[in-house]
Amino acid sequence: MKSNIAETCGIPYEIIKIHNPGTMGICQAYNLGAKQAKFRNLLFIHEDILFVNKGWGEKLVETLQIPDCGIVGVAGGNYYSHIPATWSNKGYNSVNFIQVVSQIEQYHSNFGKKSERKKVKGIDGVLLACKKNIFDEFKFNEDIRGYHGYDLIFSLSVAKKYTNYITNEILIKHFSSGNFSKEWFENILKVREIIGTFQDQKTDQKVERENFYKFIFYLKNFNYSQKDSFKIAIKYINLKKFGVINSLKMIYQLKHLVY
Repeated sequence: MKSNIAETCGIPYEIIKIHNPGTMGICQAYNLGAKQAKFRNLLFIHEDILFVNKGWGEKLVETLQIPDCGIVGVAGGNYYSHIPATWSNKGYNSVNFIQVVSQIEQYHSNFGKKSERKKVKGIDGVLLACKKNIFDEFKFNEDIRGYHGYDLIFSLSVAKKYTNYITNEILIKHFSSGNFSKEWFENILKVREIIGTFQDQKTDQKVERENFYKFIFYLKNFNYSQKDSFKIAIKYINLKKFGVINSLKMIYQLKHLVY
C-alpha cells in the first residue's frame, strides 16, 4: 500500500500506523493516530485497498475545502433508517469503487463520467476523509468498541451539522467484503441508541419494512431468545412514522418470525 500511495497521491502526505495487537478498538486506534497528524486534512483507510487513479490527493483536498463539508468517502447513503441498519438502503446509495473477490473485479458506481459529488449521511469506513477541525469537533466515539459501527456513528454525527459527500474523483480497489457478525449487529443497535434519528428525513415505508425484516432475521440468526428478540424489536415499531397498518404488519411479522 505504501508504494501505491506514493505513486498515486500527488501531494505531500504522511502515513501514521498505530500498532494494535488486538488491545483496542478501531475508534481508539484512529483517535490516537489523528492526534499525531501534522497536516490539517485527515484520511482514514482500510489496509486492504489500492488507489487506482493518480492525483486523487489534490481532488480530495478540493472537496474538503467546500465550506460545509464534513466527511468525504467513496460509498455511502443518504437515508438513515428508523429501524437500526447500515448506511446502505436501496435507492439512496452513492458508490464508486472496485470490489475484488477471488481476483474477480466488479466496478460499483452510480455516477456518470463527469466529476461529481453526492450528498449522503452515512459513509462506509473503507475510506473516510475530513479536515482536522471536523475531527477535533467529533472524533470517533470510543463507546463503540471493536471493529464495527465506528464509521456509521462518526459519519452520522457529522451529518447532523455538516454535509457529507461521496466523490467519484477517487477510485479504489477493495479486496475484502463486509462481515455481518453479532458484534456488528450489537454496535448497530448502540449507534442507533446514541444517534437517534434525523427528524427532518421523510420516512420511506418500503425501506423501513425491508430493514425490519432484516432486523428480525439478525435477531434469530444471532440466537437471541424469543423474549429478548421481541423486547428489542418492538420498541422500533413507531405508529407515527409507519402508520397503523404498516405497524400492525410489522407486529404480525415479528410474532410470526420470532415465535
